[in-house]
Amino acid sequence: MAIKAQRLDRRRSSAPLALLRYLGAVQIDSVNVLARAHYLPFHARLSHPQQSVDRLFNSRTTTEYWAHEASLMTVADRDLFAWRMRGWREQAWGNSLRAADEYPGLLEMVEAEVAAAPGTARQIESRLETDHPRDRSNWGWNWSLVKQVCEALFWAGRLSTVGRNSQFERIYIQGTVPDIDEAHAAHELVKRTVHACGVANRRTIRDYFRLSPTIADLGIQEAMTAGSIEPVTVGGMDWFGTPDLTIPRRDRGTALLAPFDPLLWDRDRVERLFGFRYRIEIYTPEPKRQYGYYVLPFLLDGRLVARVDLKSDRQQGVLLVRGAFAEPDAPHHVAAALRAELEGLAEWLGLTGITIGQRGDLASALA
Repeated sequence: MAIKAQRLDRRRSSAPLALLRYLGAVQIDSVNVLARAHYLPFHARLSHPQQSVDRLFNSRTTTEYWAHEASLMTVADRDLFAWRMRGWREQAWGNSLRAADEYPGLLEMVEAEVAAAPGTARQIESRLETDHPRDRSNWGWNWSLVKQVCEALFWAGRLSTVGRNSQFERIYIQGTVPDIDEAHAAHELVKRTVHACGVANRRTIRDYFRLSPTIADLGIQEAMTAGSIEPVTVGGMDWFGTPDLTIPRRDRGTALLAPFDPLLWDRDRVERLFGFRYRIEIYTPEPKRQYGYYVLPFLLDGRLVARVDLKSDRQQGVLLVRGAFAEPDAPHHVAAALRAELEGLAEWLGLTGITIGQRGDLASALA
């Protein structure tokens, strides 16, 4: 049920925009060792070329906001997070709040600058002729003061985005805080989560869009009252499903899943359903990594049976398989199926070949 609900049971020809509306959000991440995170969920589910995702990402129908994390979503679906915008002081990053509080009037200055012309934080900073040195003591969070203010305004809904530039920087535009009923928004977010998950417990409902306990419980209550969801029992525990829930006759679906794929958002759920423990090791020191830097789980016939550490070598035009590891219960044909999936991914990324490293028990069988 989880695989089918996530549209991973087969690759479809439906439009990327339709998939985005169904999932509600696709996570964005700046790591580009293989491909930007928002590309891969579309490849796992659709038969469209990479360029179709490019067009979607820079379309007037899409924007960004904080859903599960920083996420791509439709402009219309952004409205469902008005409650988060109104509560931005409780939700936003601390450094953004400090910038807003310590420099009175700067929020309004930045907002006025964006109203005059869209731009990245660097462009806005240049136009404001600010000269605030960056704090580089904490790698990865050394934003300028203007960047912090832009992010605070983005959280608050007063700024929005219209795509990103070639350096993957947000291009900010004016935003508005939608006047939408909180109960309606909560109902819609909970209903979409249960549809996209097949079945979900309260933890997963909260995690999918990072709902506060108040919003999650309000949404569950509203959805139950409306008949949009109903209680189901999974393994003797209380979960939720949709009234039209069906159980597929057999497991289906084969795909490589990005570390930020929606199926993998709730790690506890993944371990319960698939017996597959998955952790991202990007921020783990290399000597302590178990599998590698950018590891993709491999879904084969509806089961998570292997994982591969991948990198796009764009200079050589090849897909590097730096490590390949089978799960203890992987079927005998896992190597052949994984090789075929890797060849498809390389072609989709515009790479001309595959280079297999030596790490992992599957490496020799893939070569």
